[in-house]
Amino acid sequence: MRTLDELHPLTITLYFLAAAGLTMFCSHPALLVLSLVGAVVFCFAGGGAGRWQSHAASLVLLAVLTLVNPLTSHNGATVLVVINDLPVTLESLLYGLNAAVMILAVLYWLRSFTRIMTSEKLLCVFGSISPKLALIVSMTLRFIPLFSGQARRVREAQRAVGYYKSDNIIDRTREDLRVFDIVMTWALENGIITADSMAARGSGTGRRTHFSIHRFRRDDACLLLLTSVLAGITAAAIVRGALRIVFYPTIETAPRSLLGTAGLAAYGALVLLPSVLQGVVHLRWRWRQGHAVYER
Repeated sequence: MRTLDELHPLTITLYFLAAAGLTMFCSHPALLVLSLVGAVVFCFAGGGAGRWQSHAASLVLLAVLTLVNPLTSHNGATVLVVINDLPVTLESLLYGLNAAVMILAVLYWLRSFTRIMTSEKLLCVFGSISPKLALIVSMTLRFIPLFSGQARRVREAQRAVGYYKSDNIIDRTREDLRVFDIVMTWALENGIITADSMAARGSGTGRRTHFSIHRFRRDDACLLLLTSVLAGITAAAIVRGALRIVFYPTIETAPRSLLGTAGLAAYGALVLLPSVLQGVVHLRWRWRQGHAVYER
């Protein structure tokens, strides 16, 4: 048994498409909460939690997105307070909270996706379909850290020669624009060098071949089948209206049904699946370590 990041890139891609896609196309609060919980748990279980400042920023983003909607949209029948003759309604507030949870859940899923799916894995997924597209995607993903690293080095060099001494916003903006201009020049020159190097090595002169070290194994087939079944049950519940919710003018939800309960249960199992795999693999590894020590 392997963890999600050790499986075939195609299996990983399809799983994240199912988890994040169902989140974007369903506005039921229970499903969105399940998605956010599953994404956050997997982010911590998979070792991609990062610094606590990023999670604090996510909470700030959640609060801001929640408050923006009732201040800009005044639909709804339940008025909570009136500000400058503009009503703030309960329905608008809950709709903003619901949308904020959806956005935050998708961001956490994408955060885990970018951590797991390296440029080499993306090249494996798109290489057999469109080698040129795979090459462009791979080069783009590689260029992003190069661009940010070059910008950091240029900024440090500018600071060493005496810039960034003033706290004036205008001066700092002018200095940031100078750094951006330098980095853009470097990027264009680097692009020309890369293009010349590819042309010198015969790029585009013949048919491209595709090679991958990844092999589609039994674990990939099992997870892909389980993902398809769970996502299919959830999608059926969404399409049939079992997870329907309307916020305006009053909050109305679809009546409870077996299909809706099954859809939520299936989606809950889907979003917690990678965390469960991570925990099972970790427990098996600890058990084998303890068993090896006991045999000694």
